[in-house]
Amino acid sequence: MKNYDFQEKHLQISDPIESYFECITTCDIRDGRCISRCVEILKQNDN
Repeated sequence: MKNYDFQEKHLQISDPIESYFECITTCDIRDGRCISRCVEILKQNDN
């Protein structure tokens, strides 16, 4: 396995909460208000 392959695979490992939710935050550049929207990602059943 080459170094760059290991780095790519290492970066794919993330916090389980971040794997379960996909969140997008948008901010208004005029007043600085931000809105976050999150959706639940369907998980595959390992059984």
